[in-house]
Amino acid sequence: MRTARLLSSSSIAALATLVVPALCIANANAAEQIVRHRNPAHMTEPWAREFAEVIEIPANAQLLVLSGVGPTVANASAPPDTAASYGDTATQTRSVLGQIERILQDRGYRMGDIVSMQALIVADPAAGKPDFTGFSSAYKQYFGTDKQPNVPVRTRAEVLRLVPPGWLVEVTVMASRVPSRRAR
Repeated sequence: MRTARLLSSSSIAALATLVVPALCIANANAAEQIVRHRNPAHMTEPWAREFAEVIEIPANAQLLVLSGVGPTVANASAPPDTAASYGDTATQTRSVLGQIERILQDRGYRMGDIVSMQALIVADPAAGKPDFTGFSSAYKQYFGTDKQPNVPVRTRAEVLRLVPPGWLVEVTVMASRVPSRRAR
């Protein structure tokens, strides 16, 4: 036969002083993380895997906002301020993302810390339309890989032109990270 034991109100209070703070700490630790929500499974287009639908950033996170970054000259022998001097869309995107990676590293961030990206893309003069495939091929070298699985929320937009002439790609990003407990 089992015997039921009643806890006194002081025992319950003592137990609550142990359990409630533990639950609060566990909840606070969960709330201190950046949470990335991928696009829903019903979005079957290949490009839908390249970015997140929503990213939640906790109040204790640090935020770094970068200005628009354009490509560097890829072919100095080409006429200046032309797409030929900066390269095609894929080449320009790799240049831009490489520069962003260096800017982030200089400030202690990584590409996986990027939470938001806006990409402005001009029509490739050779094709007469934006090369979103070229953009994606370079982008996928930095995001959603085995080495760096994080993807940001992202907007790609076709624009008429960028400054200076010849740029086909300009990217603006925001990066966020939660400081480690040791760093506090």
